[in-house]
Amino acid sequence: MRIYLIRHGETDWNLQGRLQGREDIPLNETGRMQARQSGRVLQKTGVKTIITSPLIRAVETARIISKSLDKARLIIDDDLIERDFASLSGMTYDRSKYFDTFGVAENSLEPLDKLSKRLIDCITSYAKKYPKQDIIMVSHGAAINAVISVLTQGKNGTGVTGLKNACICILTYENKQLQLEAFNLSAKEFEDRP
Repeated sequence: MRIYLIRHGETDWNLQGRLQGREDIPLNETGRMQARQSGRVLQKTGVKTIITSPLIRAVETARIISKSLDKARLIIDDDLIERDFASLSGMTYDRSKYFDTFGVAENSLEPLDKLSKRLIDCITSYAKKYPKQDIIMVSHGAAINAVISVLTQGKNGTGVTGLKNACICILTYENKQLQLEAFNLSAKEFEDRP
């Protein structure tokens, strides 16, 4: 089976380079257009179930994609929520690096090992629940990057890969193994795959 793991569309905070964390920031018009493009290219997958983070930017992305997929069933799961950036939420990336330099935030951030375990456990549980159908999961940049980092043993993902808004990552689940087939694909790149 395949899991299409999708980052939410663009928000104004993405444009401003702000860490969103668990702040509930809505999509902007570009983000809605990106979600529509993703929905269009995912039509051929036949997906009937979309699982999403509870944050509005992910839920809105999932709802827009669902409209393209004959109104696929939507499930909200808290385990797909973004990493907790604690006091860094709302800061620009440059400002957060300043705080990181002095170790202010390190103790308050959700640890990467817990983040990746939470996401991988969530993905695996739905893969087991729907073994005969492909599914879509909508989450967030840091959360998805943590998964990619584990699946590529650190070659990609956290600290290495900047994920595009509304990018599509393709995971496979076979013989109780989760594997990364492709990642960070724009709608056009997904559509142009052989």
